Amino acid sequence: MPPMGYVKFLGTAGARFVVARQLRYSAGTWIELGGTELLLDPGPGTLLRARKSRPPLDPLKLQAILLSHKHLDHSTDVNVMVEAMADGGYRRRGALFAPADALEGDDPVVLRYVRPFLERIETWDCGREHAVGAVQIRPVPHGHGAVETYGLVLASPEGRVGFVTDGRFDPQRAADYAGCDLLVLNVVLKDWKPDVDHLSLPQAGELIAAVRPRLAVLTHFGTTMLRGNPRVLAAGLGERLGIPVLAADDGMTVDASRWGGGVAPPTEG
Repeated sequence: MPPMGYVKFLGTAGARFVVARQLRYSAGTWIELGGTELLLDPGPGTLLRARKSRPPLDPLKLQAILLSHKHLDHSTDVNVMVEAMADGGYRRRGALFAPADALEGDDPVVLRYVRPFLERIETWDCGREHAVGAVQIRPVPHGHGAVETYGLVLASPEGRVGFVTDGRFDPQRAADYAGCDLLVLNVVLKDWKPDVDHLSLPQAGELIAAVRPRLAVLTHFGTTMLRGNPRVLAAGLGERLGIPVLAADDGMTVDASRWGGGVAPPTEG
C-alpha cells in the first residue's frame, strides 16, 4: 500500500518531443496529504497509468484535480479524469481548480459537458488560498508564453509541498516557495536557452539553494535532460548544494518521511 502522505509521479515527460514519442510517460502527479487525494496536471495517459499503478489508484478517491495550465501535456486527460472521479458522471463529486483560460474563451480544455459532474469549480486566485480537505493551496503565478500558468504551494499536516511548474526563470520566485519542505521542480532543459519559458538545471539549482527544502525532486524532463541522465544530474546537483535532490522516474513514490525527516527510500510502482 502507498504510505500516508506521498507524491507519486505517474509520468515525468516534459516538452512536446518527449511526450509525442513517449520517451517518458506523460501522466500527471498523484498526491495524498492529510488523507486528501489530489491529481495535478493529468496529461496524456493519466487514467491508464493510474489504473496500472501498483496498487491501482482509484479516481473515486480523488477529492480534486489541479491544473497548472492548459497545455496539452498537462491537461489532455482532465475530462476523462473528471468523469472517472464522478463515477462515470453518475455521482456529482470532487472539485476542479484551474486557470480561467482553461475554462473560458474559444479553446477551453475542460469540456462543458463534464462540468456538471463536479461539486465545485474554482479558478486560481493569487489573492487567496484555496482549500480542499486537509490541504490549503496557494497559487503562484508563472510566466509561460501566452497561457495563464501557476505553480502551487500545498500546506498540509505533512508539511509544505511546492510544485514549481512550467515557466521562465525568475530569481524572485524563490520567495514564493519559501518554507517548503518538499520542492518539486519541472526541469525541461539541461542548459539554459533564452527563448524557452522553461527551467534549466542551473536555474533549478538556484531556486533549490534559495528555498533550501528538506528534499527537492526534479521531473518533467525534456530531451537534453534525458540525454544527460536525470539521476546523475540530480545527484551531482544535490552534492554541490548539500541538499538531497532526486530525479523522478515514472511510477516513483516519494513518501512524507523523506521530506519530514525520515529515511524511507522512494519506491517504484
